[in-house]
Amino acid sequence: MSILSDPHFHNEDEAYKFVEAHLWPDGPICPRCKKNDRIGELKGKSVRKGVRKCYRCRKPFTVKVGTIFESSHIPLNKWLQAIFLMCSSKKGISSNQLHRTLKVTLKTAWFMSHRIREAMRDGELAPLGGTGKIVEADETYYGKQDDPKPSPQRKGRPFLKGRQGFRETVCTGACRTQRPCSFVPCCTGQQSQCARTGFQQYRQREPVAY
Repeated sequence: MSILSDPHFHNEDEAYKFVEAHLWPDGPICPRCKKNDRIGELKGKSVRKGVRKCYRCRKPFTVKVGTIFESSHIPLNKWLQAIFLMCSSKKGISSNQLHRTLKVTLKTAWFMSHRIREAMRDGELAPLGGTGKIVEADETYYGKQDDPKPSPQRKGRPFLKGRQGFRETVCTGACRTQRPCSFVPCCTGQQSQCARTGFQQYRQREPVAY
């Protein structure tokens, strides 16, 4: 038998027990008031799986609150399968492959993979560059123009297809041996100068930004 034959990968009730045993080794804890002395399990036909109620703050909760599973209607056993596949795949796994393996929609697979990768992120990004290294920076635009230009092909009407927000500048910096970082500048002046100013907080002093 393989690891994927374990019951918490196939049964949602067992998946809840598995996650609760890891997150609550000493019993359920309310995520709001952080108390564990007056907590009861809610039961009934219309009650969701794993719901408990804290009788101090009068709020219901599950083990999914405060985790990547929160606000998700995907069965918990599917989440555990996705985590196992992403962690055990030597070269990673794409959203399309998750979509085919887990029998979920591509949109659901994309959502799950992004949440799992965010949970794997190791804190804040380290400063880019270092002694003798080069940080490359560039910018692009996101959204529609603040002042749309009329188009002769559309008889003078501006082309407004796409997102409803106004255009924003997104700056990205990369060093060949490190992970890239991106940010949205807070100023609206000269974009090149804005990008150079914004990267001061992400790069070390020795390299030169191009």
